[in-house]
Amino acid sequence: MLVVMDLPAMRLSIVRVLRGSLLTLVVGSSFAVGGCTRAGPGTRAPDQGQSVESVAAEGFARGATDGQAPADEDPEAVLAQAEAALSSDESARAVALFGRVLALSLPPERAASAWIGLAQAHEKLRDCVAAIGAYQTYLERFPRGEHAVAAAARRGACEAELENWEGSAATFGAIAALPDQLPSVQVEAMARQGYALFMLDRFEQADAVLAEADAIHDRAVEQQTERFSNFYFVGMTRFYRAAILHRRFRDVEIRLPEKVMEQSFQAKLALLVEAQQAYNHTVEAKHMYWVSAAGFQLGQLFSELYDALMYAPVPEWLDERQRQVYYAELEKQLRPVVTKAIWVFEKNLETARRLGYDSAFIERTEAKLGHLQAILLSDEAMLGRPGQRLARETDGDAQGPGSDASISASDRKLFVPRPTPL
Repeated sequence: MLVVMDLPAMRLSIVRVLRGSLLTLVVGSSFAVGGCTRAGPGTRAPDQGQSVESVAAEGFARGATDGQAPADEDPEAVLAQAEAALSSDESARAVALFGRVLALSLPPERAASAWIGLAQAHEKLRDCVAAIGAYQTYLERFPRGEHAVAAAARRGACEAELENWEGSAATFGAIAALPDQLPSVQVEAMARQGYALFMLDRFEQADAVLAEADAIHDRAVEQQTERFSNFYFVGMTRFYRAAILHRRFRDVEIRLPEKVMEQSFQAKLALLVEAQQAYNHTVEAKHMYWVSAAGFQLGQLFSELYDALMYAPVPEWLDERQRQVYYAELEKQLRPVVTKAIWVFEKNLETARRLGYDSAFIERTEAKLGHLQAILLSDEAMLGRPGQRLARETDGDAQGPGSDASISASDRKLFVPRPTPL
């Protein structure tokens, strides 16, 4: 049995907090399963002084290699060719043909279809600036058109792809406020609005929006007003509510003096409990993308707790023997945290394999699991210094905004939020 009587009072306080709160916490966890290119050197946002229609005109003109349409050309024939090209994934040709047909005289309902087709063709070419222009022109000309809500939503998604979070939040906020929308439409709009607010670090506002979206879903289920065909946005809503708690957990800094340190421990542990519950609530949505995302982040949460406590400041006046006892006792107390993180990652992999699911989160889970298992089995002497970090610095940078190199083809859909390290 380790002798700790010559450790400072701060050390005893740490052990007491860990024994009283942490071990109970990690035993009580549950985990059960019941785009366009981003802004970059070659992409520019619309000039604020430039008209929307001129932006859209530039957009289709970039693909209009066939020149001006002859005056006697049949608009219906050209529109049919454009729609056929779009459905055949000949996107560049579709842009050119929609550009030609929009230069001809079309009845309003056919012009509306052409603007929507043009916007969709630009999306397939991953040209968000041109797509936004085309959708905006449609909305200005046909504000009550049958595709108005969908066009606004696609515009908001394109704004998110360009990391115009303010614009995206405003667009989806307006959609969510429209009357007589299905609950599923409201949930999607509010999930996307909350995501944009999250990316702006406006956490209180984001959490309020996301909480209301989750409540709308729950009411729809309870009152049977709509049977959701897909729970992607329900999972997204819950994931980013958990992510807000995770970010707040990270923001709690453990620092001296001892009184402040103990308060920080307690605050960090309380936020870990809340975030853990929120990630488990995400799992309950039973959408595999968000199940794997929540599983990865839950394991990461325990890894970060280990690092925060292991690398908490130690008074410089501790002698070598005291530092050895300090870290030996701390390592022993934190071992259940490592075990818990490994269990969560293993459960995430087990669930994915059973369902035949693969994603970037699963790939990262495998890498992370190997790292933690190596640490757990390591007999490297760490006397007088902290153990190896569980949450490696590279983990946090693997999927930052604008980086999608490791996303599998199945997840590389337009306007789906990138997997985030938070």
